[in-house]
Amino acid sequence: MTEKNKKPESSYTKGQRICAIIVVVLLLAMYAVTLFAAITTSPAAPELFKMSLGASILLPILFWCYIRFARLFAGKE
Repeated sequence: MTEKNKKPESSYTKGQRICAIIVVVLLLAMYAVTLFAAITTSPAAPELFKMSLGASILLPILFWCYIRFARLFAGKE
């Protein structure tokens, strides 16, 4: 195989990439529900907004912790 045809090796496992996709889908779904609730003037809109804001901060932090601990226990560092 020539140098040009080589696929780059990812430093993330398949499980980590799947988890990242799940986090992105969850955030996008929460944003869509919050937007829909705000447009329809639902009484739940303020609480949904607070949950979306909290999830936007908490989910990436939890995902980062997952990656750190997965690498630590796998012995890659």
